[in-house]
Amino acid sequence: MIPTADHGAGVRFSRGNAAMVSNGPSGSVMLLPVRYNASNRLYFALAAFNTSGRPINLGTEDVRVYLEDGPALRIPDFNYLRQEARRDAERAMAAAWVGAGIEGYLACQQAADHPRRTEIAFRRASGELKMSSAAIDLQLRHAISERGRLVLQTTTVDPGRTTAGFIFADQVLTPTGGVRSIVVDVNFGGAAHRFHIVLAASDSSVEVATNIPAVPAQTMQGMQRTPETWHWTNGPSSAPYDGLEVID
Repeated sequence: MIPTADHGAGVRFSRGNAAMVSNGPSGSVMLLPVRYNASNRLYFALAAFNTSGRPINLGTEDVRVYLEDGPALRIPDFNYLRQEARRDAERAMAAAWVGAGIEGYLACQQAADHPRRTEIAFRRASGELKMSSAAIDLQLRHAISERGRLVLQTTTVDPGRTTAGFIFADQVLTPTGGVRSIVVDVNFGGAAHRFHIVLAASDSSVEVATNIPAVPAQTMQGMQRTPETWHWTNGPSSAPYDGLEVID
């Protein structure tokens, strides 16, 4: 995901990772695109800083992501992601039932000559299901908690305050060796903040454009040291993927 300076956005780079900043009459909007996308969705870190004298509402309903050569991409909100986590848990639970049944059947077969083979099989199946159920429930609660903590949810931003969170969008397929362009539009206080990003395939020769306006360090440090964005001071935490560092 290669940032551009189109539409008046400034960029500050830190070892290849970029923070894009757009200033408007009601405040500033900062967007951190993922450098290497290793998930089934596009995702961004988004923060808005209210410098006006009135409160402003901001949520996923104020964000649009669309292809320059195509339609808008779907942006799931927190409620959708929460329901998605529950559906994943339901599918995992169905698989757990099947796994418990198989464990019980194998235990019954192995205890063919044991007088209490039925009880042995039942205990094996019950234990397997109990362990799987506990793990699935823990994973579900963890997933919902993480989404609630990270995903941008509609918030009223008072004057002098900040809100921040992650935005997810449907994945975009990029042809081998090719590039595609997406635009992220953020409506903050009635003003449009527009970010143009180039999606390049891993084998593409496209590079970051030269002479992109750079955001001063003092400005970026001030924006990234708010309670909502303190963990973005050096960019979001990194994780290895194919030997490369990825913004999670």
